[in-house]
Amino acid sequence: MATRDPYDAIGVEPFINCAGVRTVHGGSLMLPEVLEAMRLAGSRFVNIDELMEAVGRRVAELTGAEAAIVTSGCAAALCHATAAAIAGADPERMLRLPDTHGMNARVVMAASGRFTYDHAIRMAGARIAEVGTLAELRKAVDEGTAMIALLGTVEAAGELNLDAIAPIARAAGVPILVDAAAEGPDRPNPYLSRGATMVAYSGGKYLRGPQAAGLLLGEKRWIQAAWLHSAPHHALGRPMKMGKEEIIGMLAALEAWAARDVCYELTKWESDLRSVADAVGELEGVKTKIVCSTNPTERAPRLEISWSADALPVEAAAVREELLRTRPRIMLDERGSSSTSLFILPFSLQSGEAAVVGRRMAEVLAALSTRPARSELPAAGAPASVDGTWDVGIQFVVGAATHQIVIAAERSGITGFHRTAHFQNPISGLVCGRRIEFSSLHKFEGTNLAYRFIGDIAEDGRSMAGTVELGSTGLTAPGPLNMKEYGRAEWRATRR
Repeated sequence: MATRDPYDAIGVEPFINCAGVRTVHGGSLMLPEVLEAMRLAGSRFVNIDELMEAVGRRVAELTGAEAAIVTSGCAAALCHATAAAIAGADPERMLRLPDTHGMNARVVMAASGRFTYDHAIRMAGARIAEVGTLAELRKAVDEGTAMIALLGTVEAAGELNLDAIAPIARAAGVPILVDAAAEGPDRPNPYLSRGATMVAYSGGKYLRGPQAAGLLLGEKRWIQAAWLHSAPHHALGRPMKMGKEEIIGMLAALEAWAARDVCYELTKWESDLRSVADAVGELEGVKTKIVCSTNPTERAPRLEISWSADALPVEAAAVREELLRTRPRIMLDERGSSSTSLFILPFSLQSGEAAVVGRRMAEVLAALSTRPARSELPAAGAPASVDGTWDVGIQFVVGAATHQIVIAAERSGITGFHRTAHFQNPISGLVCGRRIEFSSLHKFEGTNLAYRFIGDIAEDGRSMAGTVELGSTGLTAPGPLNMKEYGRAEWRATRR
């Protein structure tokens, strides 16, 4: 396999990435200097504690932070920081985590800043308390709080911003952790300079370091304590191991980050987007616009491609599906688009790929506009009656669950509610003939559990069955892709 394409060898076909940097797509491509540094690091042995001390010292110099460690991803950095906030550097407490009996394990978060990855905080044994005002935050701190956690991309909005929170936390001796996963560790650091104690970053996104690496920057004592909770030490973070190769690779990525040419990057991205725009702009009814984002998680501009449904009767979802199904495969980001618009993100495009994307986009848009529209729920006579209460059995790949669905049919579709073992929330959907589809969302902590049921209604109207897509969606991980991340299960419902 060493002399062959490793993906081709096992039958996995890569794609051209127009969706930015997402873990499910493999993050970003590592820089050549990162790959070379990792190759050299893998050729000899080294003590990991000594290596981390030296690398942390250099990372601190590059970022302006007081101290730093490399972690096995940003989520691991969140977990190590939380463990340090709860158990400190006391070995007896460290070994007991996530059992926090007798410890202060409350982590305060703004209700408007809950994020999908707070599971990494809760796994250390933390109990998250939401607050909506500074008064509520002061009360929570006064009653005992181990840490305050903020989402970097939204912390500046509203009353609970870092500038207002920092003096309260500092006076109480409570550390502040900021999740800045998809951002870059700019200097001066926008969070540490305003009072944050620790900031967590992903290494495999805009830094183009190892995908399985992250960074935790901040005050020295807290970073030292977080390191004790990480591998190779025998504590809660022992499973979150990073190798000498990832540690050195992360340092190489930061060295390159510090020396990057920002103007060159922007020029290249805009050139690639103009190439795509020129190719699709010749189609009737198609408009293009380069959108420059002010969001720190989106360093690159985006190209919005939109069209008139009258001139081009094509669904954006069908375009994404066709581009991924045919060769060369092209992955578009499903987030932010509408039924008649798509976005191209240029960050991950390699040399020559923009021209390929533009040509294939134009071909697919033109071809799909002449095809009859497909429907997952084709009309087949009058809709079957589904009003009433249904007991639903779901068979997962391992395990099973019993839920309940209450359905009320309306002219525009079906409504009602879906009751799980712990939640009860509204449903919405359609019945076409004997075919049914309905969905529900159930908020849990910083995310929403998503169900999408598709099935057929029996002739006698007493049962129905099919498949259910299982996933999640939230502020930091939205979109259809995440809403089926847990795969599919079989379901069967019986009317009471």
